[in-house]
Amino acid sequence: MGDTVLGLASLAVVAISIRFWIRALKRVEIPQNRGGFVAAWVVAAGLGVTALAGEPGWLGGISAGFAVFASMFFLFTVAIGGQKVGEGAIRVGATIPAFTATDEHGQTFDSHSLTGHPVLIKFFRAHW
Repeated sequence: MGDTVLGLASLAVVAISIRFWIRALKRVEIPQNRGGFVAAWVVAAGLGVTALAGEPGWLGGISAGFAVFASMFFLFTVAIGGQKVGEGAIRVGATIPAFTATDEHGQTFDSHSLTGHPVLIKFFRAHW
Protein backbone atom coordinates (compact mmCIF):
# COMPACT_ATOMS: atom_id res chain seq x y z
CA MET A 1 0.00 0.00 0.00
CA GLY A 2 2.82 2.44 0.87
CA ASP A 3 4.50 2.08 -2.52
CA THR A 4 1.20 2.71 -4.29
CA VAL A 5 0.79 5.93 -2.30
CA LEU A 6 4.34 6.97 -3.23
CA GLY A 7 3.57 6.32 -6.90
CA LEU A 8 0.40 8.38 -6.73
CA ALA A 9 2.19 11.13 -4.79
CA SER A 10 4.92 11.30 -7.43
CA LEU A 11 2.27 11.67 -10.12
CA ALA A 12 0.51 14.39 -8.11
CA VAL A 13 3.74 16.38 -7.66
CA VAL A 14 4.65 16.23 -11.34
CA ALA A 15 1.07 17.00 -12.46
CA ILE A 16 0.80 20.07 -10.23
CA SER A 17 4.21 21.38 -11.27
CA ILE A 18 3.45 20.87 -14.98
CA ARG A 19 0.14 22.67 -14.50
CA PHE A 20 1.98 25.70 -13.09
CA TRP A 21 4.60 25.45 -15.87
CA ILE A 22 1.94 25.46 -18.60
CA ARG A 23 0.15 28.37 -16.94
CA ALA A 24 3.43 30.32 -16.90
CA LEU A 25 3.97 29.42 -20.58
CA LYS A 26 0.55 30.74 -21.53
CA ARG A 27 1.24 33.99 -19.70
CA VAL A 28 4.80 34.13 -21.11
CA GLU A 29 6.06 34.40 -17.53
CA ILE A 30 8.48 31.53 -17.11
CA PRO A 31 10.93 32.69 -14.43
CA GLN A 32 14.65 32.98 -15.09
CA ASN A 33 15.25 31.03 -11.88
CA ARG A 34 13.53 27.72 -12.48
CA GLY A 35 14.73 26.18 -9.21
CA GLY A 36 11.24 25.56 -7.84
CA PHE A 37 10.19 23.64 -10.92
CA VAL A 38 13.44 21.68 -11.02
CA ALA A 39 13.09 20.78 -7.32
CA ALA A 40 9.52 19.57 -7.85
CA TRP A 41 10.58 17.39 -10.78
CA VAL A 42 13.51 15.92 -8.85
CA VAL A 43 11.20 15.14 -5.91
CA ALA A 44 8.61 13.58 -8.23
CA ALA A 45 11.27 11.46 -9.95
CA GLY A 46 12.70 10.39 -6.59
CA LEU A 47 9.28 9.41 -5.25
CA GLY A 48 8.53 7.53 -8.45
CA VAL A 49 11.79 5.59 -8.43
CA THR A 50 11.32 4.76 -4.75
CA ALA A 51 7.81 3.50 -5.48
CA LEU A 52 9.00 1.42 -8.42
CA ALA A 53 11.75 -0.13 -6.29
CA GLY A 54 9.07 -1.54 -3.98
CA GLU A 55 5.83 -3.28 -4.85
CA PRO A 56 3.52 -0.49 -5.95
CA GLY A 57 0.93 -2.63 -7.74
CA TRP A 58 -0.38 -1.70 -11.17
CA LEU A 59 -1.93 1.65 -10.13
CA GLY A 60 1.13 2.86 -8.25
CA GLY A 61 3.48 1.44 -10.87
CA ILE A 62 1.81 3.18 -13.78
CA SER A 63 1.59 6.44 -11.81
CA ALA A 64 5.22 6.24 -10.72
CA GLY A 65 6.42 5.30 -14.20
CA PHE A 66 4.62 8.20 -15.81
CA ALA A 67 5.86 10.60 -13.11
CA VAL A 68 9.48 9.48 -13.58
CA PHE A 69 9.21 9.80 -17.37
CA ALA A 70 7.54 13.24 -17.25
CA SER A 71 9.96 14.54 -14.62
CA MET A 72 13.00 13.39 -16.56
CA PHE A 73 11.59 14.84 -19.79
CA PHE A 74 11.03 18.26 -18.25
CA LEU A 75 14.40 18.23 -16.45
CA PHE A 76 16.09 17.41 -19.75
CA THR A 77 14.29 20.12 -21.69
CA VAL A 78 15.07 22.75 -19.05
CA ALA A 79 18.72 21.65 -19.09
CA ILE A 80 19.06 22.08 -22.85
CA GLY A 81 16.68 25.01 -23.32
CA GLY A 82 18.82 27.98 -22.30
CA GLN A 83 18.60 30.94 -24.65
CA LYS A 84 21.58 33.16 -25.23
CA VAL A 85 21.40 36.62 -26.78
CA GLY A 86 23.69 36.88 -29.76
CA GLU A 87 25.86 39.86 -30.72
CA GLY A 88 23.53 40.90 -33.53
CA ALA A 89 20.46 41.09 -31.29
CA ILE A 90 18.04 43.93 -31.94
CA ARG A 91 17.85 46.34 -29.02
CA VAL A 92 14.72 48.04 -27.73
CA GLY A 93 14.04 51.18 -29.77
CA ALA A 94 16.25 50.10 -32.66
CA THR A 95 15.05 49.82 -36.25
CA ILE A 96 14.25 46.27 -37.19
CA PRO A 97 15.73 44.76 -40.32
CA ALA A 98 13.38 44.06 -43.21
CA PHE A 99 11.74 40.65 -43.05
CA THR A 100 8.76 38.69 -44.27
CA ALA A 101 6.90 36.00 -42.35
CA THR A 102 3.60 34.15 -42.27
CA ASP A 103 0.94 35.47 -39.91
CA GLU A 104 -1.61 33.45 -37.93
CA HIS A 105 -3.96 33.42 -40.95
CA GLY A 106 -1.36 32.00 -43.33
CA GLN A 107 -0.91 35.36 -45.11
CA THR A 108 2.52 36.70 -45.96
CA PHE A 109 3.48 39.60 -43.73
CA ASP A 110 6.04 42.24 -44.73
CA SER A 111 7.78 44.42 -42.14
CA HIS A 112 7.68 47.42 -44.49
CA SER A 113 3.94 47.73 -43.80
CA LEU A 114 4.82 48.84 -40.25
CA THR A 115 6.81 51.89 -41.36
CA GLY A 116 5.90 54.97 -39.32
CA HIS A 117 4.05 53.05 -36.58
CA PRO A 118 5.39 52.06 -33.17
CA VAL A 119 5.10 48.29 -32.92
CA LEU A 120 5.91 45.64 -30.35
CA ILE A 121 7.01 42.42 -32.00
CA LYS A 122 7.43 39.47 -29.71
CA PHE A 123 9.10 36.30 -30.90
CA PHE A 124 8.34 33.36 -28.65
CA ARG A 125 10.12 30.10 -29.22
CA ALA A 126 7.79 28.11 -26.92
CA HIS A 127 10.51 25.83 -25.66
CA TRP A 128 10.16 24.10 -22.31
